[in-house]
Amino acid sequence: MNIASVKFKGIENIYTRSKQEIKQTVKANNKDTIEISDLGMYLNKVNSSEDKDRLEKIAEIKSKIENNTYRIDSNELAKKIIERTKGEI
Repeated sequence: MNIASVKFKGIENIYTRSKQEIKQTVKANNKDTIEISDLGMYLNKVNSSEDKDRLEKIAEIKSKIENNTYRIDSNELAKKIIERTKGEI
């Protein structure tokens, strides 16, 4: 059987054409996207509001220390230390 006379040109063209289409599709889909969930947005909002409150409290304590008016309740401090070591806080 002589297969040299069989034309494979049409099959080769189909293969190369589909290969080019796949490359073009892959290039078109190379876009990165980021989506933040509703929970993530909520947590970011809560975190930023807590930061503001914390910064205000820190500024208040700093000013009391500078004015020598900052007082520590030793009983309350001891209670908090015990609660922290027990894991209650």
